[in-house]
Amino acid sequence: MIMKKIMEEITFLGGVLFYILFSVLFLFQKEYDFFLTLIMGLIIIYLVSLIIRIFYFKPRPKKREYKNFIEKIDASSFPSIHAARATFIFLFLLMNFLKSFYLIFLVLILTLLVFYSRIYLKKHYLIDVLGGILLGIFSLVISLFI
Repeated sequence: MIMKKIMEEITFLGGVLFYILFSVLFLFQKEYDFFLTLIMGLIIIYLVSLIIRIFYFKPRPKKREYKNFIEKIDASSFPSIHAARATFIFLFLLMNFLKSFYLIFLVLILTLLVFYSRIYLKKHYLIDVLGGILLGIFSLVISLFI
């Protein structure tokens, strides 16, 4: 029970609310290039995930009921959007801010815990998380070129 609660809190670090709050910090700091890179990455993550989930439905480990097309897309497990967002933020920080080995290690551990939390909470299988990691990398590369 305690472990489940801890994992639910950790998974927040890969959530859309955390990602948007993180992005808005750069907007308030008038770091518009960083803000736009993060928002572009989020858009790419969602567009690619949507396309994949439209054509490839994979049920989650803990099945979710759906009654319409939008709910079916949300009930699909592949790729893990949490893992994609967490990967994007980790690599973004690594490229732009993380210089200390200890900070890199801390953020990497938190990112790995997000990945693990998705599996522990039965939201995704390992392959879904790996797909999310690849999507996060892809989205960062594309957003840097746009």
